[in-house]
Order: sequence, then structure tokens, then C-alpha cells
Amino acid sequence: MVLIVGFLVFGFSAGFYFHSSPLLKRGVRTSAVCVNVGQVAEGSVLLLEYTPVGGPARQYTVGPFVFPPVAVGGRLDVIYDPKRPQEVTLPERLPKGTRGLLITMLVSGAVVAGCVTAVVVAAN
Repeated sequence: MVLIVGFLVFGFSAGFYFHSSPLLKRGVRTSAVCVNVGQVAEGSVLLLEYTPVGGPARQYTVGPFVFPPVAVGGRLDVIYDPKRPQEVTLPERLPKGTRGLLITMLVSGAVVAGCVTAVVVAAN
């Protein structure tokens, strides 16, 4: 059970780190316009359109929101990676830094390694 939790924590923290790290390092803030508001079971989702520097317009879906921050035609700031403009997020969804994510990855990786070692030792 601990092994599974360790793998899950490591996977989530690694995924979040690899998504957030480039955006924190080289992310470009731009304004996106809301082009559509949709409904899902959990609330409203927004379809935002933004234009990376030197590139075509791109769309990004964000949500769900109980109370959407903008309506169609409204604007929100987004941060995108200029090397991979499809990587985008809202500024408030980025961590302030990646130190906590790295610590979480190290601790969960150590837990996984300890569990694997214990299983191998017990099997012998």
C-alpha cells in the first residue's frame, strides 16, 4: 500500500514539476479572451484564446469554476511557454517555486526505494 501511495505521490509531483518548471523559468504572460463558456457537472469551463508572440492563435480550456471569473468577451491573463506555446496555465495555478515539488519527489522516491528494498530483502 505504501509503495502504491509513494508511486502516486512521485508521479503527481513529477508531472506537476515538469509542467510548471518551464512556465516558471521562461513563461510569457499574455492576455487571453474568453470565446466560450461551457457547463460540466462540476461547474463552468472557459475556452480562452491567446496569441503567442510570432505564432497563430491558440485555445486553452480552463475550469471548472463555480463562479466563472469572466464571461464571453472578457479577458484573463495566461502564462505560456514560448518554446512550447501549447503549454499554458493561469498565473494563480503556478507554484511560487519548485523547491517543494523537488522535495516531494525526493521523499516519495526514497519511500518507493525503501519499499522496493524491503520487498527484495523479504523475498530472499
